[in-house]
Amino acid sequence: MKYPNPDSKSAALFRQAQNVLTEGGSRSTIRIAPYSIYVREAKGKYITDVDGNKLLDLNNNYTSMIHGHAHPDIVDAAMRQINRGTGYSFGSEAELALAELLCGRSPNFDKIRFMNSGTEAVMNAIKAARAYTGRPKIAKCENSYHGSYDFAEVSLGVDPTDLSTGDPVSQAYSKGTPQGVLDDVVVIPFNEPEIARRILDENAGELAAVLIDPIGQGLARIAASDEFLAMIGQFCEQNDVIHIADEVIAFRAGWSGLQGERNLKPQLTTLGKIIGGGFPVGAVVGNADVMSVFEADETRAKLPHGGTYNANPVTMAAGLRAMEMMTTDAFTRLNQLGDAFRKGVQEVFDLSDTDGEVQGQYSIFSMTLSDPALGDISARGHIYRSAGLHRYMVQNGYWMTPGMIGVLSTVMDTADVAPFCETLLSGIRELREQKASAA
Repeated sequence: MKYPNPDSKSAALFRQAQNVLTEGGSRSTIRIAPYSIYVREAKGKYITDVDGNKLLDLNNNYTSMIHGHAHPDIVDAAMRQINRGTGYSFGSEAELALAELLCGRSPNFDKIRFMNSGTEAVMNAIKAARAYTGRPKIAKCENSYHGSYDFAEVSLGVDPTDLSTGDPVSQAYSKGTPQGVLDDVVVIPFNEPEIARRILDENAGELAAVLIDPIGQGLARIAASDEFLAMIGQFCEQNDVIHIADEVIAFRAGWSGLQGERNLKPQLTTLGKIIGGGFPVGAVVGNADVMSVFEADETRAKLPHGGTYNANPVTMAAGLRAMEMMTTDAFTRLNQLGDAFRKGVQEVFDLSDTDGEVQGQYSIFSMTLSDPALGDISARGHIYRSAGLHRYMVQNGYWMTPGMIGVLSTVMDTADVAPFCETLLSGIRELREQKASAA
């Protein structure tokens, strides 16, 4: 694949899109320079762009497509519902069936409420914690991503605090964030249990919730330690603070999500991505007592919650089939495939004497690169990445996140590991040769 190619259809479409779409699109997270790639179709583990180039998709819409693209069983379930109606202001059997399936996956799940995105799920979980406790503040980790709700994105994308000089402070991610938002978010350092506990204790009387992504940071790149997760749980239990586990990504870890894998007991959990079968989805699920804030009494609920497309029947039908397919064996096989990719990439690094670290968990793998021989290394916080290596992988048939993160799906298998690793090794060697020639 020739990329970049100013004469390509993708380049032409991107130029046209800039006339009507801000930045040429609607998602900052998919923007790559010098232009976005436009997809004609996606099936199985491959995407095909408008120029006919075929790429093995190791992004899977940022972890959403756990069964790859257009899986026939999920398409069939969605189409059967589409033919019966795509949306109406009534309940549906598919909503009930998906709710029962998900609530059956964890002892922490009594009742559930559906919405349309992970961002909405986090927003409503925070509002539920406030409604239940009557307290205004939340705590979250510095540089942990939880969607685009004002309170959830505080102190995202910041330089990590030098803890020898002081504690993290609330910083705006978006220009114009009100000071009141910053004042109601307590920021704690990730994976620093002693410092974080001290900060939480200092604010305990005002905290409604602690929001934590149990799979860690950087799209599962950096795992949360047992000590850190245990401290969060203990603090919340001892201070009647709501423990919110953001499992929008982490739920792909196993049958009961990451909380099942690591024996966590949050009162509220946010879900999204894989539970929608490839359609927009979000959910808040948890303890029946806390979830009761969504239930109306004689007047109205403590937390009124509407939404035209909440529990959309097409999403519910597709999500039900997708989650039925995620058996314990399916999770095991997918996570073993993650192990195989991580092992293969480590072998590439060893063979090529590459200065870098292989990271990731379960069915996600990633590379943190700090090898100056690879050229255009850029850093964001403590994560290093090579735009040149990412571009090489695109040119040779692989689509990953620009941060060199790979997300696996059930339609992949171990036969995909060796070709990927061979391409990665070739890319590292070629970039080194280019740098040596330019020197």
